[in-house]
Amino acid sequence: MALSYLTDINLNKNELQNAVIQKLGTDPSSGQTAGWIIYNTTSNQLKVYNGSAWTNVGGDITGVNITAGTGLSGTVNTTSGQHTQTIDLANTAVTAGSYGSATAIPVLTIDAQGRITGATTAGITTTLTIDGDSTTQDVALSTDDLKIVGTTNEIETAVTKSGTDVSLTIGLPSDVTIGNDLTVLGDLQVTGTTTTNNVETVSTSNGVIFEGTVADANEGTLIAGALSGDRTYTLPDATGTVALTSDITGRTYATSIGDGSATSYTVTHNLGSQDVIVQLYDVSSLDTVFADVVRTSTSVVTIDFSSAPTANDIRVLVTKIG
Repeated sequence: MALSYLTDINLNKNELQNAVIQKLGTDPSSGQTAGWIIYNTTSNQLKVYNGSAWTNVGGDITGVNITAGTGLSGTVNTTSGQHTQTIDLANTAVTAGSYGSATAIPVLTIDAQGRITGATTAGITTTLTIDGDSTTQDVALSTDDLKIVGTTNEIETAVTKSGTDVSLTIGLPSDVTIGNDLTVLGDLQVTGTTTTNNVETVSTSNGVIFEGTVADANEGTLIAGALSGDRTYTLPDATGTVALTSDITGRTYATSIGDGSATSYTVTHNLGSQDVIVQLYDVSSLDTVFADVVRTSTSVVTIDFSSAPTANDIRVLVTKIG
């Protein structure tokens, strides 16, 4: 199901980004109008109707010829002309340089056809060796031999040396950030401010209890009822007071318009505001449709169509905001 527009759309020279042209298996044989663009999924062609026939956008590819020689050259023939592209790959080698005190990158040789015909390697070798005592199998390390880096707010590490003994200390900082999953099998008590990011699941059958601005015997409980499926409750990006459904009255209006001949209609909603959302849908197809809507006054909106809708075929929904 697609949105139905009953009036032209003016983008005011703004870009139409990430759009996909209508995909059809065959070219439409009725209802064509000049400028109609489709993508034929059978021939894999972008097509436009020129007023009398469907034509391929950019012409048809009728032949491709690739020849090999000292380079690569190709010719593509289309209905709109012939296009030739030549790529000349000389017998060129990628030479090596240096990186520190070690030999750098491998040397690659590319022939005239663009193939890699030879390669020599001289990479950089890094070796980690820990030698144990042949008798005790103990490993003697200095602080320069071993380096363990901790992550801020997650883990702290320290390597200290006393004589021939090396100690590795791993501990937690005062402020702890838990980056992976944490399973707590008992009660978890946190003293201080807790910041929780990317919360996915809060499992509780008793709800979340709020003390309120005054520490007394009265609390507020936020609890979800018995759910038959996954539900999402989204708070608005605004400052204000969340209203109960019993507080929301006299904020909507609905009516049907259309008589088969008129293209302009006046709808009186009497909601007392021009801050209203007006939505239209086709009663027959149940598709959302679009027309020109003008908020004439705080009680009236005027709706204009490019062509007259059939009798009572357009449903008008008006919602007051604020």
